[in-house]
Amino acid sequence: MPRTAKVKETNTKTEAGKNFKSFRTSDELEAFYRFVHENDLRREAKMALEYLVDKIKPAPKKRGRAKKVLQ
Repeated sequence: MPRTAKVKETNTKTEAGKNFKSFRTSDELEAFYRFVHENDLRREAKMALEYLVDKIKPAPKKRGRAKKVLQ
């Protein structure tokens, strides 16, 4: 029976962290900042980034007990 290669399990959190760090120093991000600066689009870029962060950010967790409903 032929041996099969073992598949390495990767931790997605560490990969995401590495990707985020490399994204911050990427050429595409530098080009984006340069484009925004050259075309005076700071306000529009800020609005777009805030919109994206709001869509990506998870909803806050509720704390405490549920309120009693009087009937």
